[in-house]
Amino acid sequence: MGKRFPATGESLVDSDLRGCVVGSRERNMDFDTLWVVADRARAGSRLTPEHVSFVRDVAPDRLDSFPTLELPTSIRHPAGFPISGASVGTFVRCALLVAGQKALGRRFGGSEFYERVEKDLAFRIMRSHFHHGYPKGVHCCIQCTLAVIPVLEAGAIRYFECRELSRSVKRLVRQRQWRFSKPVDPRMLQWALGDETVG
Repeated sequence: MGKRFPATGESLVDSDLRGCVVGSRERNMDFDTLWVVADRARAGSRLTPEHVSFVRDVAPDRLDSFPTLELPTSIRHPAGFPISGASVGTFVRCALLVAGQKALGRRFGGSEFYERVEKDLAFRIMRSHFHHGYPKGVHCCIQCTLAVIPVLEAGAIRYFECRELSRSVKRLVRQRQWRFSKPVDPRMLQWALGDETVG
């Protein structure tokens, strides 16, 4: 499997994440912990009470203005690959949904914040298909599409047949179709697909 985030919460995020200029509430958001909790959730590991509290209380408070957020312009993902531009927001959305479902239960325990994130991400994915004509399940670009795979694997968007879409998107990646016909950072592929190989 790909490199996992440390269970201790040790920071592996680029220094530009801490030093960036963001909104007043976002400035106090601990993105390091968000990556840690999302990765533990994806791996099926037990979350600590502190992790659950972070997901239930801290993230919704710090990111209350969602979807109007002032996020870092670039980060380095703990798995070692860089993320920049709009993809930063997609990775944040996806991490929130994966962590939220694990900590709060199916459909996020009725949390208005996480349901808002879910609807926003679902709309963006649907727009890519219906407005731009992209394959079902993909997002706007390579990075954002790979970020969505863990969300689909977790079944964290109620409006989709997530299992079917996950298989379809991973098939595109493995068979190097759509935008995946071009070279992709192998660290990002390893993180998104785990032990599955790319043909």
